Amino acid sequence: MTATESLPALEAVRRELEIDEQAPGGHPQVRAVLTLTTNLDLAPAQLWPLLTRPEELEAWYGPVRGELHEGGRFTAPHGASGTVLEVEEPHRLSLLWEQIGEEDPLQIRLDPEDDGTTLLRLRHTVLVPRERFDRGGPGEVALGWEVALLALVAHTDGWRHGCLAEAPVPTREWVRGEEGRRYLRAWSVRWAAEAVAAGVDEGVARRVEAEALRSRLASPQEA
Repeated sequence: MTATESLPALEAVRRELEIDEQAPGGHPQVRAVLTLTTNLDLAPAQLWPLLTRPEELEAWYGPVRGELHEGGRFTAPHGASGTVLEVEEPHRLSLLWEQIGEEDPLQIRLDPEDDGTTLLRLRHTVLVPRERFDRGGPGEVALGWEVALLALVAHTDGWRHGCLAEAPVPTREWVRGEEGRRYLRAWSVRWAAEAVAAGVDEGVARRVEAEALRSRLASPQEA
């Protein structure tokens, strides 16, 4: 993969990718499970309102409208919407995430750690046509969650002890700027490496790494 410099917040997130190829009805598809995991310097009960109350979500993620309870429907930024499937306060939120014509399971877990931090795990499962996956790879989805997670961390100062540095606020202007581009490039490289580890050909991974980055830089969005 392309070499990138190390940035203070990059290693605060662990990334995992599982890939399963399918061909229902003779149409090749890829089932990809993307997992982002990090520790935040807050308790689950402190983080929970930031993920489940519209007024709190708007402060760091953007306007979310609707009913954030089991069975409730909601709309979110960037044309997303969904249904709340299960709620286990303050530890687990399961959603059906709808975007770009797809409906995919999304789960967020908040588990307390012995050191007083919370282990946050975001797990998004997508099922996409093989052709689309070969164009955009995991970065097509993952970069959006990287930006969102960075926004949450900046809002809560949740990496202060782990990174010993203040997380940048990923506004539109930041994404367009030099630092934002460095982060996007580094994230793209890491997800391409995860794709290779999951069995994707390295040449394909390099190509989709570049495409995911190009697409994101062409249409920068706030978290």
